[in-house]
Amino acid sequence: MTLEQESPAADDVTDRRHLSASQAFMCAFDQGNDEFGAFGPRNIVSAGWRLRGRLDLATLQSALDDVAARHEGLRTLIVRDEGEPYGRVHPPSPVRLAVSDLSAAVTEADRERRAHEFLNEVECADRCRIGEMPLLRASLGRFDDDDAVLVLVTHHSVSDAWSMHLILRDLATCYANRRGFAEPRLPDMRQYGEHASWQQETLAGERAVVAREYWRTKLAGAKFVTIPTDRVRQPARRPSYSVYRFSFDPQLFSATNALARSMRSSSFMVLYACYNLFLHRRTGATDIVAPTFMAGRGEPAFHETVGLFFNLVPMRTDVAGCASFRDLVHRTRATLLEAISYELPFREVLLQADPGLMEPFMDPHGVVNTFEVNHYPQTLEEELIGDLRYTGLRRRLLSATDTSEIPNGSLWDFDLDPAGDMVGVVKYDSFEFDESTIVAMVAEYRELLRASLASPDSAFPTCSNREDAAPGER
Repeated sequence: MTLEQESPAADDVTDRRHLSASQAFMCAFDQGNDEFGAFGPRNIVSAGWRLRGRLDLATLQSALDDVAARHEGLRTLIVRDEGEPYGRVHPPSPVRLAVSDLSAAVTEADRERRAHEFLNEVECADRCRIGEMPLLRASLGRFDDDDAVLVLVTHHSVSDAWSMHLILRDLATCYANRRGFAEPRLPDMRQYGEHASWQQETLAGERAVVAREYWRTKLAGAKFVTIPTDRVRQPARRPSYSVYRFSFDPQLFSATNALARSMRSSSFMVLYACYNLFLHRRTGATDIVAPTFMAGRGEPAFHETVGLFFNLVPMRTDVAGCASFRDLVHRTRATLLEAISYELPFREVLLQADPGLMEPFMDPHGVVNTFEVNHYPQTLEEELIGDLRYTGLRRRLLSATDTSEIPNGSLWDFDLDPAGDMVGVVKYDSFEFDESTIVAMVAEYRELLRASLASPDSAFPTCSNREDAAPGER
């Protein structure tokens, strides 16, 4: 069955678009529409919010449809069976809204926990099939008429974490306007297809020529570092992804920020430096090549655009001869600033890199791990819009099995809340790792960070995993 046959709206297709570099790169992980991989139904992005106030379901449905009509990226099918892949925009159609009864949770404590459980349940159970337009789903759990939890899901081929917050912001605004509130107003925005065209023009410019030369030199002879797995990967086996969630204590978060400020660095630079140290200790490598995700939104004109912008960027840091953690932060900072200055889409970087860079992805005894700190606008963390109050389900600490998938490898993801919290998640294939191994790695990283921050000018710290960690840290 072709993609055009799968899509019920194929006869009403309205437009055709170039793919962005990120979308084109996803095609390299194409395993079909009904399997795992980039275009499978489990490669999704999700986020959740508590909604307080008298909620009108019909208006919510109309507001969801407004959002899908506003953002053509949510209605774009990536056609991969007609030669060179391209994007085909479909006309607006209703967003699927599923409603569940959560009234058994009575107390506020019960409801907050149930809201997070509901978010996990949607991530584990929901499917966003690539041919079913629009590629936006909504699940509403109702505690009562004035209290609910809303989970939004998109397919990852058309969205990223930043986009999810734009979608919710636009949904809240459309809902308020339909309820008769004149404010707020939606900001002007450009469509994702415009970004893809702009990107093509940019990659033909002089700045891209200079960036290509930088990456050609930077990645000469480079290979991604792998973390050994508990079991050998079976290529024919479908992965089963789990997530382990954790938090670091506020004192550790404060110390991270303090060292970052003193070194004119970001907290991410300090955390990534510690990750370089972690990889060095785990593997013995001194030439550390590891990927991170960047927001990919360097052009302000597209800050309001929903689409796949995130960019995988290889970071190469030489840890040999580092006298102290402060020295390592300096080196890591330089690596990150260079990568930002010469950022290119990962597909373009690969064209410049040594062919051996990607060989570790084929290693059946290890995985390439990606380390990131969330990139998205701080919207609707706690805000009254119209007659509904929206609160983000941000402090997520409930682990889960059989959750949404990623195309390859594993992922460490930190969320830094300005209020003083640091939570993280490791997404991993449970056929490759035991949860106990993931827990031990997080504990090792935590202790490396704690020791490094306590004595940043001392020699690299030695530490062991603590057995007396607080329950919230385990």
